Amino acid sequence: MMKFCCSLALGLLAPTWALAETTLMPGNIAVHIAEMHYEYPTRLLHPYLDVWHMKGPLAQKAALSTLNKHFANVQWCDQAKNASVLLFLEPHMFYNPQLNVYHGEIIAKVYTQTGDTNNLEPAILRIKKQAQQNGPLTIKPEFYMEKAYVKAMQKVIVELKKSPVFTSALNKNMASNVETICPGLDALPVSKLYY
Repeated sequence: MMKFCCSLALGLLAPTWALAETTLMPGNIAVHIAEMHYEYPTRLLHPYLDVWHMKGPLAQKAALSTLNKHFANVQWCDQAKNASVLLFLEPHMFYNPQLNVYHGEIIAKVYTQTGDTNNLEPAILRIKKQAQQNGPLTIKPEFYMEKAYVKAMQKVIVELKKSPVFTSALNKNMASNVETICPGLDALPVSKLYY
């Protein structure tokens, strides 16, 4: 009888869990990663192996898949229409060969353009999150790097959802077309890293 009651209770709660997982935050989000992350690979440190990593494609895949699980409308910058906010992502990857650990990092900056497109307003929010993923560098390193980026992106999303500045910005539309702002972000300097 006890097993039946427990299964009945879990059965009744399961739809509530499923509903909580499928509830997406409203708002249109445009996402952009600077072109340099698609053009210049970085070398992962290892004394005997020569492994290069192109950060842009893997970070884009991880970011879009993760953001789409939490927000109603997420588009890449060149496809976004009527965006509320622009999420500018800066991915970084470091490998520790002694411990076989990938260190993925995402620096996210949130922009809302309310004025002239020639004068880019400062970011309203900046979040920097790191995540680790165990894995060898010799077998499918992209698999482990993507997992590290996804973990870092999940941490960024937690901070975005907690930020009242971000959530209030989701309710407004940008004054100018987001497609005109994104190319200007490519000229911004890259953050200094200390590993």
